[in-house]
Formats: sequence, C-alpha cells, structure tokens
Amino acid sequence: MNLAGSLHSLSASNAAESGRAARGDLVYDRHVMWLRYLGVARIGVLSFLAVGAALMELDRGQGVLLAFYTAGFVTCIANLYTLQRRSRVGFAQAWIQLLVDFAVVAVTVGYTHGATSFFTFMFVVVVLEAGLLLGLSQGFILATMAAVFMTLQLFLPATLFGSTVRFELVYNLLVQSLAFYLAAFISGHWNRRIHRLQEFQHEILDNMNSGFLITDARGTLSVLNHAAREILGVRGEISPGRHISGVFLVASGGECPVVTALRSGQDFVSYEFEALNAAGRSVLLGLTTNTLRDDSGQVTGVIASFTDLTEMHAMREELRRHDRLAVVGELAAGLAHEIRNPVAVIRGALEELGNGPLPAALEDKLRAMAIRESDHLNEIVGGFLDFAREPSRKRETIDVRVLVQEVAELLRHEHADAPGFTVRVSCPAAPRRVSCDPSQLKQVFVNLAKNAVEAMNGRGVLEVSVNEGPGLVEIRFDDEGPGIEPDKVARIFEPFFTTKDTGVGMGLAVCMRIVTAHDGTLRASARQGGGCSMRVSLPSAGQS
Repeated sequence: MNLAGSLHSLSASNAAESGRAARGDLVYDRHVMWLRYLGVARIGVLSFLAVGAALMELDRGQGVLLAFYTAGFVTCIANLYTLQRRSRVGFAQAWIQLLVDFAVVAVTVGYTHGATSFFTFMFVVVVLEAGLLLGLSQGFILATMAAVFMTLQLFLPATLFGSTVRFELVYNLLVQSLAFYLAAFISGHWNRRIHRLQEFQHEILDNMNSGFLITDARGTLSVLNHAAREILGVRGEISPGRHISGVFLVASGGECPVVTALRSGQDFVSYEFEALNAAGRSVLLGLTTNTLRDDSGQVTGVIASFTDLTEMHAMREELRRHDRLAVVGELAAGLAHEIRNPVAVIRGALEELGNGPLPAALEDKLRAMAIRESDHLNEIVGGFLDFAREPSRKRETIDVRVLVQEVAELLRHEHADAPGFTVRVSCPAAPRRVSCDPSQLKQVFVNLAKNAVEAMNGRGVLEVSVNEGPGLVEIRFDDEGPGIEPDKVARIFEPFFTTKDTGVGMGLAVCMRIVTAHDGTLRASARQGGGCSMRVSLPSAGQS
C-alpha cells in the first residue's frame, strides 16, 4: 500500500497538531530511506492484488480493476520520484495516495465476491496505515469508510435482487467492523506515542547549545541537531545516506575525526581542529566522541558533540600575546618539579663520594650519574628558557621551500644508514614566501621532523609538503607512525607533557611558542590511513 507517502507526512501532520511549523530542515532519523523501501513494498502489494484478482478468472470488471491498479502504480512511482527530488511528500499528496489505496482495495473486494471476498483483510492494512502514519482521527475515518463499504456490499445486493442476508454474513460484518476500529485505535495510539517521543527528542536536541550528531558504523549521518546545522552552515534537507565526511569537512584536507574514531575505535576528548562550514569559512571546533558498540564489542556508530571555539580561540590568543610573564610564572611550579629529581640524584651522589674512600667502580658510577643528571638538568633549564624567551622579532621574507629542503637533506644525512627510511618532499613550482626568523622557523621544522622519525622508529616514509591556502602557507609533516592517542592530542603542546620514555616535553611547546609568535598555528591530527599529521600554517607574504 502507499506506506511511503503516508510515512513522511507523519512529521508534517504531527508538527501542525503541536502548533509548530513542519520542521523539514531537521533530520532526526532516516525516514527518507524507509520511505523508499516502503514505496517499493507498496508496488509488491499492488502486484499481489493484481495477480490474485487475475487468478480468480472474473467474468466482469477486468478493465476497471486494470485502471485502478494502474492508478496505484502511477501514484507509487510519482511518490518515489517526489522523494528523490524533494526528500518529502506533502500532506495533501499523502491523503490522495491513501484514498487511492482504499479505492484499489474497495474495487478489488467489489469485483471478487463482495462481502465474501478473500481480500477484505486488506482494509485492515489501509486502516493501520492511516492510523499509524497519519493519526488517530485519520484512522477512524478510514475505518468508518471501510465499515460503510462492507455494509453496502452485504445489504445493497439483497435490496436490489431480493436475496436473503444470512446471519453468519451479518456477524462477519460486525467482526470486520470491530477489527477496523480496533486497528484504528491501536495504530492511532502508537502514532501519538511516537509523536510525543519525537517531540521530546526535538526539544532536547534543539535546545542544546552544542552541535550533536550520530552516525552508523559506515559513517552515514542519521542525527544532526539545530546547533550543529548552525555551526556547520548546513541548509536544506540532508540527503539520505549522506556520509559524515561530506558534512564535517577538515580544513587541512585530512581525515574527518569522526571517521578516525570509527576506524580506530578510540574516542576524542576536547579535540580541537579547524573545519570548513558550508560557506567555506574556517571554524575552530572542539570535538568529543563516544563510540557505540554492540554486545560483541564491534563499533556500531559514533555519537559526537562539538562546539564552535573560534571566538574563544581568538580571545585566548589575544591573552596569550599580552600575558607572557603570567604564563612563565605558572610554569615555575612545573619547572621546580622537573628540577627536583635531578638535583636529588646529584646530591645523593656527592654525599656518597664525600663519605670516604669507595671502590673505583662505584666512584665511576656515581660520577657518571652526577654528570648525566647535570646534563638532564641543563636540558630542562634550556628548554624552559627557550619557551620563556620572547621569540625574535627580526623578520625577513624567505621562500619556505628552501627551509623545507634543508631540513629534508639534514634528515637524509643523519639517517643515511637507516634501512627503509625515506623522506619525500612535495613543493609547488612557484615560491611560497613567509615573513619569519629563518633560524627559529628551521628549529620548528627540525623538531617536528625528528619527532616524526622517532615515532616511526627510523623506518617508514616521512612526507613533507608545502601548500598554499587563502592568505596562508601550510607546511605538513605526515608520518607513518602509530599516531597520537585521541585523548592526548589536546595536551601534546603543553609544557613538560611527553609520551616518550626520555625527554622533558618542551620541544612541541617551544614550537607552538615560536609559531604563535609568527602569527601562525600549529595543529596535530590523525592522518588518513594511520599516522600523525603536524601542520604549520603561516601568513603568506605573497609570491614573486
């Protein structure tokens, strides 16, 4: 039957009953896909009725039946075409299709022995369709129409031709009428329950200040709330089967973090990245994901919430530029904590050496220990001073491709004997110029490149590329290492935070400090297919 048209009109009629305009611009479930499936099912039901009527070898009415079945097929095709073009069917069109369904069943019953026809049960299907998909009142209207039609089928022939109406046929009519109204009541009741549940869902999602979305295991978008649409600039209807990567666009062109969460099964927590909205404008988003799993532990989808941090990021950068001394003061506690352990080791070694003659081997061990910890202490203090020192304001315009090539040659020379290690450089033919302190920018590139090599354990391909966007030059370092765990992405640029067994965790913090002083950004993200991508974006100084 015409389930397809009626199903979609449920949203419009329910919204009208609740005093709100139909909210066709919101996608809270995958109605459209089900509408198509049910439209195809309607063709199957019509075919079943046509074949059944043909097998009964009727003496009359073949032409009328053919006309009504043709009308049914035409409305079904028109319905599917409307869904394809507009992803919705209007309330009036749904009513027309429902009446066509009723007429098809009525004509079939009328020409196949009337009150004793095998096809009278199809009226129950039509009533269920009207009640469940259009509402309680529509269900009772169709139930009344079916009861009146069956009454006419029973009593009108007796009035015209003087035949006797048997008791069992009257009793059968009463049972059928009761079934019609019972089907209308049950389906209408569930219509109201579904409607209230949808309204509750709408109110919750639309009153959220954060963007909210849900995808299935393939990344197909199924839920997108009003705030998400505003943040991403989405307008109009979301087409069925739309993949999340087509809505959640990463500005750098990397893998969508929701896809990364689906692929890896690991969640992001307060992960910041730049996305492109529908208008092509870059926005900074803070993303948190929750993977959905079945009983066997397989990922079945992702729930993601995100907020627009663009304005907050601008305020944060402004405070960072005007409050360097405060930042250094807050880091003093971390510096003291890092210094305490080396100092304790050095003090203990000196005390042992001062206690009198010791075996030569033990003396050598204590001296080596004190020297090692002194070097480590010097590294800590040096890293802190690099971070606290105001970056050089001396600027000159350079072709960033030259620095990239220098860093690549440095890596090739240092790892010439490393098997399986390759550095690939991709640069445009034209110069890409930035205004910077070359030595400091080279320090950033060397640090990022060496971190990538360490992540790959000296094996694999490190891809360094130079690209240009609107007013920006982007330098990317893509490695084939294990990548960064999603819950640590937001912390790797913090001073004294490290995932290595050795080191003090100041390298990336210093890089961030230098890049920020050059009015640029430094971002880390998961690389499509695995690995990590570090992106340095600097204002372009034009081409020459």
